[in-house]
Parts: sequence; structure tokens; C-alpha cells
Amino acid sequence: MTSSLSDLHGAITGAIASLKGALHGGANEAVMHMMKEIGKPEKAKAWIENALAKKKVVMGFGHRVYRTGDSRVPTMKHYMFKVAKLLKKEKYTRMYEILEKVMIDKKNIHPNVDFPCGPTYYMMGIDIDFYTPIFVMSRITGWSAHIMEQHTSNKLIRPLSKYRGAEVREVMLLNQR
Repeated sequence: MTSSLSDLHGAITGAIASLKGALHGGANEAVMHMMKEIGKPEKAKAWIENALAKKKVVMGFGHRVYRTGDSRVPTMKHYMFKVAKLLKKEKYTRMYEILEKVMIDKKNIHPNVDFPCGPTYYMMGIDIDFYTPIFVMSRITGWSAHIMEQHTSNKLIRPLSKYRGAEVREVMLLNQR
């Protein structure tokens, strides 16, 4: 968007619009809809095998860059399992394990960060329609910086970043706020 010399607002709006699709920002929403459709762990293996037999795209798996596994998944998965245990919602972790195993064993496709993210948000009481806005909020400062940088030189930018914030923070549950 910015390389077309769109202003900040236009570029941010374009970025938000591109995130809504199920292949990017909407993927964690699609993962949660899939888990709700499956319903319970006992149905997960049959569901995923049927989806693969019909050559359906299984959301939450695969990544254009991380071919042998998304480096963000182990941390998100760890906290997903902690949230599930704390809230006694282990059905999502059991579904996760079954779906992950089948996808790796049968297709050699690893989960991406959307796979643990969708059910984690859901267990925390966050409505599915808010998943993409959360995705946007976490990126808007970086987007703005990149847009301003692009406006100064108008060269193709392929940024790499490294998080330098607090390692672990306590989060108060929604029902306790």
C-alpha cells in the first residue's frame, strides 16, 4: 500500500483489510470455528482425516516462511495449555494434540501461531469477532513506523525484528477485572 504513496490512513486501512481474510489475520478465527465444529476431542481424528480426504485447507497449519515449524508456536502452545488447565477446558488441548499429530504424521505440515492462538483467546472469553482486531492492535505501531520509514525513502522494506520487552507478565482474567 505505502509503495503506491498512499497516506498513513490508507495504508493502515489496506493492511487491516488484508488481515481479515482467512489466510492471514482471520486464520485464528477459522481455527476456532473449526474446533467448535468438531465439538469434542473424540471427533477430532475423524474430522481431520475427512477434511484431508476431501483436500480441504485446514486452517492453523503451514506457513510460507516457517516450513519446519513456526518458532512462535511452542511459547503460545505452552500458555494455551496453562490457560486450559487453569480454566478446566482441556478439551481444546486434547483436540489440539490430535489435530496436530494427524497433520504432522499425514502431511508433514506443522501448526502456525494461529492454531494455539484461536482456542486460547476463546478460553479467555474473547469473542471470535475480536481476534482480527487484536491482531491489528498488536501490529499497528510497527506498521505506522514502517509506513513513515517508507515515506522517507520509498524503497522496498523487508524488516526483521526482535522482541525486547518483559519476558513474563501477569494477566488478570476477564471475569476478575
